[in-house]
Amino acid sequence: MPAIRPPEWVCVTAPKRGNREYENEDAARGTADGLRFVVSDGASEGWESRPWAARLAEAFLARPPGPTDFAEWLRGIRASWAAPEPAGPVPWYASVKQEQGSFATLAGLELRRSQNPAGWAWRAVAIGDSCLFHVRGDEVRAAFPIDTPAGFGNRPRLVPSTGPACPEPEWLAGRAEPGDLFLLATDAVAARLLDPAARDVGLAAARAALAARAPDLVLSWFRAIQDAHNDDVSLIAVRLPEAPEVA
Repeated sequence: MPAIRPPEWVCVTAPKRGNREYENEDAARGTADGLRFVVSDGASEGWESRPWAARLAEAFLARPPGPTDFAEWLRGIRASWAAPEPAGPVPWYASVKQEQGSFATLAGLELRRSQNPAGWAWRAVAIGDSCLFHVRGDEVRAAFPIDTPAGFGNRPRLVPSTGPACPEPEWLAGRAEPGDLFLLATDAVAARLLDPAARDVGLAAARAALAARAPDLVLSWFRAIQDAHNDDVSLIAVRLPEAPEVA
C-alpha cells in the first residue's frame, strides 16, 4: 500500500545583531520524524533563561503534554532543572534574578496521521508570544495564540522555572490537508507574519527554504526584521507531503 512521506521542515534561528551564537536565548527544535516541533524564547530578565528555554523545548519533543497533565509535566521538568551556577561572585541585582528563576515562552506543535477520515490532525500548545501559523495556499487559516500585531507587548506570559504559578496554557487543534504549511516563530518573526504588508515576503522565504532544503534562505528576511527590531529570531517551517509515495 502507499507509504505516507514525512513532512518536510527547516529550522532557522539567529541571535541579535552583534551577539554570538551562544548568546541566542531562543530554542527551536523538531523531531527527526517531522511530527513534533517547538520554539521557546528565553526572557532576558530571567536568570539563565537560555538553557531553561532549551530544557522546555527538549521536554516537549520527548513527551508533549496534554490539557489534563500539563501541570504534572511542568512539575517534572522543574524537579529535574538546575540552572547553571555562576563562575564567581555576582552583583546583588544578578543574585535577585537568580532567586526569581528563569522564564521562557513556549509554542509546540504535534502532527498526527489520521485514518478516519484519512489525512492529518494537529494539536498546539502555547504560553506567551511565540506563535503557530497554519497556512493553506495564501490563506492563514490559524494564528495562535496571537492573531494581530497589537497582541504583542513588553510583558508576555512566561513559563517560570520556579516560584510563581505558571500561566494557564492555551490549546488549539485542527485538521490539515496535503501541502499545508505550518510555521512556528518567536515574537519578532511572528509579528512580521501577522503584518499583512510583510507576510508575503516571509512566506516566500519559508517556502524557498523548504523547496531548496536550504535554511539559510531565510536569513536575509531575518536581517530585515532585525533592522527594525533587534531581537533573537527563530522560525520552523513545516510542509505536509502533497501525496503518498507508491511503495
